[in-house]
Amino acid sequence: MIQKWKQKLFIALTAVLLAALGYNHTAYATELEHYETNIPEEINIIEEVNITEEANITEEDNNTDEVNATDEENTPDTDELFDPELYEIYVDEQGQVFYIEKEPVKPEINDSDDIIPDEKLEVKPVKEEKVKKPAYTKKELRLLACLVYTEAGNQSYDGMLAVANVVLNRVKSSVYYHVNTIEEVIYDRQWAVQFSVTIKNKKTGKSMLDRALEAYDTGVFSGKNPAAEKKAMDKAIKAAKAALNGENNIGDYLCFRMNNSGAKSIKKKYSDYKIIGDHIFYRTK
Repeated sequence: MIQKWKQKLFIALTAVLLAALGYNHTAYATELEHYETNIPEEINIIEEVNITEEANITEEDNNTDEVNATDEENTPDTDELFDPELYEIYVDEQGQVFYIEKEPVKPEINDSDDIIPDEKLEVKPVKEEKVKKPAYTKKELRLLACLVYTEAGNQSYDGMLAVANVVLNRVKSSVYYHVNTIEEVIYDRQWAVQFSVTIKNKKTGKSMLDRALEAYDTGVFSGKNPAAEKKAMDKAIKAAKAALNGENNIGDYLCFRMNNSGAKSIKKKYSDYKIIGDHIFYRTK
């Protein structure tokens, strides 16, 4: 289309030039056709060059559009706040610039107390410590503590502990084969009354041990000095528990009595004995 327009322009310019030079010559259609078909080669070459240049310009425009499109694809969105620390800049051999997003850096956890929600922490079950049950019953503790209270309530802790062990030694001894429990030992009358505190008062019908058992159960002491009596009971309970748990301060002694003038015969008969407070402890067989 461009080539035909240029040919027509050339014909018109030629006609004007001929008219200006004063040639009295009429241009016929055949001559115009001659000019159209016989256009100098230089003009054709110029036209080809122009067409090639136009094609090159168009191609360059297209390449420019492609480069711009590529840059737009690799350039971070400018509408958002651009942080250069989040991208790595890369320039290839053709000079194109690429923006490559960096991989996010995982935070380091240095504190062992930090909570990791994705990790299931293994919870180990807490072992319950088994409470060691005493080798005695509440009834046995009650009876032994009250016997210690009535027999040695005015003695030291060691004197009370020794009395408690006399009872327990008899439970285990083969000499007292007919008794096997604390209760049987305390109320034993096989050969004689072993513990005088078990003898009942004819007027009241109660023994000293009976009254001690009532005080143990109620916490009420009816003596002249209730505070001192309660303190003595607490100490007797402590001594009884210790003896029941294996604490022993007299060995295998099976008997005791007041260390008074009547104890002279005991000392002569038994060379092996032990005196604690107001009591003498003796006999192992």
